[in-house]
Amino acid sequence: MYKAFFDLITKYPSEPIVKLVYKYLYWEIISLRMAPGTKINMAKLAEELDVNRSTVRDAILMLVEDNLVYSQQNQGYYVSYLNIKEMNDMYYARKYIESGAVRILCEIITQPQIRKFKQLLEQMEITTANEDHMQFSALDSKFHELIVEYCGNNYFIKFYKTLVDIIKRYISFTSFTALNSDSTDNMTSTLLPLMIRQHSMIVNSLELGLPDNAVTVLENHFNDAVRLQLHPNYHIK
Repeated sequence: MYKAFFDLITKYPSEPIVKLVYKYLYWEIISLRMAPGTKINMAKLAEELDVNRSTVRDAILMLVEDNLVYSQQNQGYYVSYLNIKEMNDMYYARKYIESGAVRILCEIITQPQIRKFKQLLEQMEITTANEDHMQFSALDSKFHELIVEYCGNNYFIKFYKTLVDIIKRYISFTSFTALNSDSTDNMTSTLLPLMIRQHSMIVNSLELGLPDNAVTVLENHFNDAVRLQLHPNYHIK
């Protein structure tokens, strides 16, 4: 834990220490290394990061403002659960941005860009087999970011960047629960491979220049992701 924090200190030497603690905890939560519902032990964090407890508290209060942490009376602070409204709002916005982007991309995509998508697909298959949910979620995020980036529409790119962090948190949570399902016939164990196949179908549509197909698959992909996140085993409220 300390190494990741030390890297931040090295990268941002002029930043106030409270901002660095905030950034460290922010990415721990977004990346799911601090899972939803986790109680935050301020004393332990202060010791591990070698900072004052008051600094940790101030950083946590900043995370409360971001809705990534909540307080429970007389019980301390906890990592916020994901919630249905935020998820629906995020996916609705993503659906419209990425649908427009993929339609443009069908007309202008290059062979190097197609190869990049196919490389990501191969890596997704490997990480799924290895049950590496952190790497899978990173690859999934990258796949969708590239759809928007490659389309070249600066407004789509700008709007999408405002969603990236919250997208990463939901994708991390999806892949984590799917890959850690105890039941082989559980919906999570069947939908994740389906989602990978949908990525492949999107790439095929891009390669063949079929915008309507690409949009249809992309929208189905988002609908299935929402179904997966509403699974009863999830902690989405």
